Amino acid sequence: MSGTAEVAVFGGTGGPARTFTYGVPDGISLVPGHLVRVPLGSRTSAGVVIAIDVPAPAAGLRNADALADPTPVLRAHQLELARWIAKTYRCALADAVRAMVPPGVVRRARTPVRTRQRARRIPAELARSEDDAVRDAEATAAQGSALGSIERSLTAGGAPFLLHGVTGSGKTEVYLRAAATTLERGRGVIVLVPEIALTTQVVARFVARFGERVALLHSALSEGERLDEWRRVLAGEADVVVGSRSALFAPLAHPGLIVVDEEQEPSYKQESDPRYHAVDTALALGRIAGATVILGSATPRVTTWHAARGGELTPVELPVRVSDLALPPTTIVDLRLELKAGNRSTLSKALRLALERTIARGEQAILYLNRRGYATAVLCRDCGYVVACPACDIPFAYHAAGPPGWTTGDLLCHRCGRHGSVPERCPHCGGERIRHLGVGTQRVEDDVRAAVPSARILRLDRDAVRRKGAHAAAFELMRSGRAQVIVGTQMVAKGFDLPGVTLVGVVNADTLLNLPDHTAAERTFQLLTQVLGRSGRGSRGGRGILQTYLPEHYAVRAAAAHDYAAFAEAELAARKRFGHPPFGRLVLLQTAAKQQATVDRRADALAAALREAARGDAEVLGPAPAFAAKKAGTYRAQVVLRGARPEAALDRVEAGPRWSVDVDPVTLLG
Repeated sequence: MSGTAEVAVFGGTGGPARTFTYGVPDGISLVPGHLVRVPLGSRTSAGVVIAIDVPAPAAGLRNADALADPTPVLRAHQLELARWIAKTYRCALADAVRAMVPPGVVRRARTPVRTRQRARRIPAELARSEDDAVRDAEATAAQGSALGSIERSLTAGGAPFLLHGVTGSGKTEVYLRAAATTLERGRGVIVLVPEIALTTQVVARFVARFGERVALLHSALSEGERLDEWRRVLAGEADVVVGSRSALFAPLAHPGLIVVDEEQEPSYKQESDPRYHAVDTALALGRIAGATVILGSATPRVTTWHAARGGELTPVELPVRVSDLALPPTTIVDLRLELKAGNRSTLSKALRLALERTIARGEQAILYLNRRGYATAVLCRDCGYVVACPACDIPFAYHAAGPPGWTTGDLLCHRCGRHGSVPERCPHCGGERIRHLGVGTQRVEDDVRAAVPSARILRLDRDAVRRKGAHAAAFELMRSGRAQVIVGTQMVAKGFDLPGVTLVGVVNADTLLNLPDHTAAERTFQLLTQVLGRSGRGSRGGRGILQTYLPEHYAVRAAAAHDYAAFAEAELAARKRFGHPPFGRLVLLQTAAKQQATVDRRADALAAALREAARGDAEVLGPAPAFAAKKAGTYRAQVVLRGARPEAALDRVEAGPRWSVDVDPVTLLG
C-alpha cells in the first residue's frame, strides 16, 4: 500500500452516497478528482477521490480496486465548490460530489477501461444556428457601459454583477460579447438558462457566434449525448457551456465567466439532495475560481436587488429596449365589473375586441393563464361535493382532452398524475348536476376559437408539449407566421422573441397572488412583467391587457406600469415586517409517512427540540401540514425556521434521515 485516499462513494446512481477511506495499492498514483472503483460491502462501486494521505482507521482498511479513468473527472475548484455546497445546504459531501459527475460516467466506471471510438452523439439543439446579424452591430450606450464594467472585472480577477435590463433590452448580446472577451483571455464560459425548453434559442445564438466551441449540458439529453458533451469540456475541446442548472458543474479547466440568465426563476433551486440554489452556487464558484458572474434579469429577486443596493453585487442597467422600442402600454381590466355586466367568458370585452382587431390586421397575440386543463374542479351543484384525488385529497382538474390513451373528459390530479373519469351521478348525494368550476388553458382556447374562428391557435402547456421539441416547434410556427395566437402557461412568458406579437392578454393575473407564500407577490410581478414583455418587440409596437380581480394590488399595478423599483420597494417593506428574506433566512424541514399519526408525532418532537435549541437564533414556525399535505397516499408535515441564523439551531439538533432539510427555500409550498 502506497498511501490512503478519502473517496466519495456512490452506492449506485440512486443509492446512498457516503465518504470512506481506502488504501492506495502500489503502482497506482491518485490525485483528488480521480474516478476509482472501490469495494463496497460484497460488491464494487464507483467513487471520486476527494483527498489523499488522510488518517487511516486502526484496522479493516480495504484497498481501492482500480483507477477508472486516467484523467481526473473533477477539477480542484469543483471539489472546493462541493465542500461549500455540503456545508451550506447541509448535505453529505458525497452527494455534492455525485451531483457534479454525469450518471453515464459513474455507470461506465464499474467496468474496465475501454477506448469511447464511436462517433460523437450530437444533441439536436447544437445543429440549429441562427443568422448572427448583430455580431458587428454597434452596441447601445447602455450595453457599452455594462460591457465596460464587466470587461474590467475580467481583467481584475472577477466580480459579481446584476445585469438589470428590461425585456428586449439586449441582455443576451451583452453575454455574447463578454463571452468573446473571456475566451480571448484563455478562460471558459458557463451560461445557465432556467428551463431546458429555452436552451434551443440560446444555444443557437452561441453556436452562431462560437461554433464548435459550444457544448450543451442538461438532463433531457440522452445519457450518451450528455456523456459526449461532458467529455468534450473535460478534454478542452469545448470551452463555452450552455445548459440548465447542472451545467454549472461542467469541468472547465479555467472558468472565467458565469452567466445566470433569468436569475429570478425558481427552477434554479434543486428539489432533492443536494438542495443547492444555482444562483448562490454560481456566486460561490465565481469567488473560488476568480470568475466574473453576471446575474441577468428584467425582474430580479428582491433579495438580489437588495444585495446589489448594499454593494454585494455591482448593478448595471439596460433601461430601454434595443432600437428604442417602447414597452407595451398595458390596460388593467377589473374582472369584478365584467361579472357585474354579465360577461361569463374568460375574455373580457376589451380583450376580445383587441384580439379580433389584432388578427384582422394580420398580427399575432399571446394569451397567458397559469392553469392548464379545461376547468380546475368538478363539483355537484346539489350538495357541493367536489371530485377529489383519493391519493392527495385535492380536487381533480378536468381536461377536455389529454395525452394519447386518455378518454375525452378525463380528470387529472396535477399533484400525483392520477386520472379518472367524470362521474355521471354525484357519489355523495346521487345528484345529476355535475358541473365544471374554474378556468384552464383548454377553456381559454375554446373561447379564443369562438372569438377569432379564422385564426390558427396553439396551446402551450405541460399537456401540449410532452413530445420532445414541441416548444421549439410552436416557436417556429409563430415566427413563420403560420400561427396567429398562442394560449399558454408560464412557458409563453420566456424565450418567445417574436416581432409579430402586438398583443399580450393575461386572462387572470391572480392565480399565484393569493397563495400562502412569502414569494407570491414577487412571482406574480415577475410572471406578469415577463409575459407582457413579449408584446411590442417589432416595428408595429404592441399593447397588453391584464385581467384581474385585484386591480389595486401593488404587484399588479407595478407590472402594468413596467415599474420594477416601485414593486421592489413595496415588497421589501412587506418582507421587513415579517423578517422574511433578505431580512432573515429560512430553513424548511419536511417529513412524510403513510400514517397521519406518525407524521404528527415526528413533527411535534422535532419542533419542540428546535424551540429548546433556538436560543434566539431563529423562530420556529409549526409544525403544520405541508401545503401538499397529502401526496400519492403519503401524509406530509413541515417545520420552518426563520431568523438571522437558523442554521445554528440545526447545529444543536439532529433532524435525522426522515427529514428533508431545505436551506434558503424558494417557496414554502413544497
